[in-house]
Amino acid sequence: MSAAPLWTHLPLFQMWFMLLYHLIAIHSLWYAPIFARLLLVSSWARRVAFLWAALPPLTIGIVERIAFNTSHFANLLKYRIGGGSDSGPFTTGGMTMSPLSLLAPGKFLISPGLWIGLAFAAICLAAAVRLRRLRGPI
Repeated sequence: MSAAPLWTHLPLFQMWFMLLYHLIAIHSLWYAPIFARLLLVSSWARRVAFLWAALPPLTIGIVERIAFNTSHFANLLKYRIGGGSDSGPFTTGGMTMSPLSLLAPGKFLISPGLWIGLAFAAICLAAAVRLRRLRGPI
């Protein structure tokens, strides 16, 4: 099913509000740990930064699978990259016809995953700034 009919009946202000909420909640806050880690890797690695960014999580997942026969780390990455659980921390999870009734900013702002991720992002950003200052111009 297409989501386009939900947008056609909304006033312009409500569409802007939903778009602003989506941009701030998902693209700024939820994915901040991923972007901060990639920034840290890019400031640390002199060459093949993509390899240094991709190999450690892949290696951790493989070692966890071999050693413990679990996939908790892969599930954590899937949860973070996929935007949360099945219903997501951004929605109420209900099936209603009103698009604005699905927004749950309070639920999003009190989720521990958000705050743990933001703390991790702050640590990564501080380390990236420190590394770039120490390294100086190339």
